[in-house]
Amino acid sequence: MNWENLYKQDSAEEDDLSEPVVYTPLAREHFRNPRNVGEIEKPDGRGAFGDPSCGDYIEVTIRVDEKENRLTDVKFLLRGCAGAISTSSMMSELATGKTFEEALAIVDDDIIRALGGLPKRKRHCSLLGLQALQQAIGDYLLKKLLFQKGIAKTEEEYEQLKAKNPILFQAHSCNGSCEEKKP
Repeated sequence: MNWENLYKQDSAEEDDLSEPVVYTPLAREHFRNPRNVGEIEKPDGRGAFGDPSCGDYIEVTIRVDEKENRLTDVKFLLRGCAGAISTSSMMSELATGKTFEEALAIVDDDIIRALGGLPKRKRHCSLLGLQALQQAIGDYLLKKLLFQKGIAKTEEEYEQLKAKNPILFQAHSCNGSCEEKKP
């Protein structure tokens, strides 16, 4: 994924003047100065959601305290609109320090409430980071299980399993437009 030009002006912000997109001061602050942007080196779990060829796309990496099953660090890389950036930033703040159970219990309304609201047509943006976070936790748990069962003995073996079985490890989410772009 090429992470240049991370901010993507979406057509709704450009074209639909009937309903202006008005963000709260906190949402604007999270867009201008997003928290936890980046990638954890050698992460314990990695999740991705969206479709890089036709829309918003996010990758989330996590660091885990194995004794407490607690997220000690949550970082993200995102190609998306202001709504996706601000909600992913808030998601990373809400999830950091939480146990798996607590992090998996975070819902889009929690993020929207924490930001003080979000324009109605941007509510779907709050799901992007959550779904990638859920995948990152799932990735960590699956990796741990495969190591315990001896199915994968090294990170390299685990990555090879993921590459051979992408349906089990990745979420491709788009409206089908990416298929239309293929030659």
